[in-house]
Amino acid sequence: MLLAACAAMRTGIKPPEVTVESVRVGKIADAKADVSLKLALANPNDVELAIDRMEFDVLLDGRPAVTGRTVHFEPLPPGGQAKVDVAGRVDLTAVATALMTLGSQLPVPYTVNGAVTFRNGTALPFSRTGELPVLRYDGSLGARP
Repeated sequence: MLLAACAAMRTGIKPPEVTVESVRVGKIADAKADVSLKLALANPNDVELAIDRMEFDVLLDGRPAVTGRTVHFEPLPPGGQAKVDVAGRVDLTAVATALMTLGSQLPVPYTVNGAVTFRNGTALPFSRTGELPVLRYDGSLGARP
């Protein structure tokens, strides 16, 4: 990671900004729930980003939700955006905690940590925290109009 940070400082390239746009809880079985997330990537640079892959961990309300790795991205143009759908299985206690948070009408905090690796092999770490408003939850988590 230190080498990647040094490479970023030399080139002035920033990693894409990664945010969680939406969360959907699907099937619940065997004390686990299927979770689908939509991540948004934004290129803060004035040059195209040729991303080879992205590795990430998503925490919802401080609990692990999804760990994953994507492969093959279309180049992200300067100032451009892209959407990435990711999925995973999470312990039912994380879902129960999220449901209690939803019941209180409070936003659910999230953290996304990871790294993007460019086609030239350079890797840049990223980290982002934010909050998902209750209205962004859909379907089985009880979205409200």
